[in-house]
Amino acid sequence: MQRRARGHEESWLLSYADLITNLLLFFVVLLSAANMNKARMQQIAKSISGAESPQSLESIQREIDQKIAERHLQDLVRTSLGLEGLQLSLNSGLVFDSGKSVIRPETEVTVTSMLQVLSPYSSKYQFAVEGHTDSIPMFGPTTNWELSSSRAIAVRQRLEEVGISRDRIRVEGYADTKPLPEEELKGLSPEERLARHRRVVVRIY
Repeated sequence: MQRRARGHEESWLLSYADLITNLLLFFVVLLSAANMNKARMQQIAKSISGAESPQSLESIQREIDQKIAERHLQDLVRTSLGLEGLQLSLNSGLVFDSGKSVIRPETEVTVTSMLQVLSPYSSKYQFAVEGHTDSIPMFGPTTNWELSSSRAIAVRQRLEEVGISRDRIRVEGYADTKPLPEEELKGLSPEERLARHRRVVVRIY
């Protein structure tokens, strides 16, 4: 009786090992995609296809920047697009009185019109409203923590008023714990640097 070669009997193990390896790589890719935010996924899709996806964060930024330029509101609101999403940074010194968390009546219409641009995209994106202050401590019953949170809540209320569901919005108060990077503050005076830190950021992600 002819004996079959041992290597022939175990050759199936190689195919099985390849299958397990491919499955492992497949699940790693799925896990990476699940943890990747929309901004990063849109960047990858654009680099592959060469075309921008409809309702992308980049297109929203262009629409808002156009409104800012038309109304000469560069001192009031600035936009930036990064891996964490699209950020609308509202100048707290212009939107709120010092130490207060009520939006100034003269900026109410402007702030609302800026936020209305986001309403058509509310079913696709999540929103975070971040309150930030400078590092100068406040004296009295209100702290920088409370002020940053209260201002973020005031902007969150405006988001709801323009049609964005509250279950798609979260509020974050950071006081002075998340200062702007130094490269964004170059050439500014000490007063301007402090003013730039005082901001409310609406982040779309």
